[in-house]
Amino acid sequence: MWDGLLVGGFLHALREAHTEATIAVFGALSRTAGFKERSFGVSAFDVLESQLDRIFEVDDAEPSGHDDPLARAVVRDDLNGSPGWRYGPYRVLLKRHEFGAVRAIRWDRDSPTKQGVARQAFADDPQLTLDLGLDEQRVTGDVVTLVLAHSASEEPLEMELFLGRPRLNADGGPAWHWVRPLTDDTLGADPRRTPVQSTLPLWNDDEADVPMRLHARRVADTSIETAQ
Repeated sequence: MWDGLLVGGFLHALREAHTEATIAVFGALSRTAGFKERSFGVSAFDVLESQLDRIFEVDDAEPSGHDDPLARAVVRDDLNGSPGWRYGPYRVLLKRHEFGAVRAIRWDRDSPTKQGVARQAFADDPQLTLDLGLDEQRVTGDVVTLVLAHSASEEPLEMELFLGRPRLNADGGPAWHWVRPLTDDTLGADPRRTPVQSTLPLWNDDEADVPMRLHARRVADTSIETAQ
């Protein structure tokens, strides 16, 4: 699954959107101006949503003007009002977490939609039979719903971005079935960036060089007479 999301540049696009959203939010808001943590949280979520729409050219986002295979493959796929984007069989929803605490998320205390996502594929577990009033076919169906967990700190500016499959942890257990950071090390080179081919020179190096001959220069001997 990870490789399938990686090869088309989908994961790189998620990270690009988060980076641009974070820089935009921290560039516009400051604690000295009176903005509090809630202001950063709401803005970070909203701007990240807009950046993802822009990169994937969905919803009302302005098209980039060039043919992007990834943009053609991604569609907006919200879930019960929660913004989502689908790439193949995978839908991604957003979740902002406290910086440094992505593994401490309590999905059982989150919204009904996030609880429903966290219980997908575990319908036989007794602790997960709580009726949340959701359309189960809409939550699961043929789509696997993942969560993009995002956070950032202002000073120093640091960013956290994770993709994973949440686990309804009402039992106090792990918050994720699996979760992976989106970093340079885990993503590698961006497949959306095609290397620029170098321009070939106008001359051909295979042609024989023109023979050159060095000419010796005669230097006249100079006698110096010393007066006695």
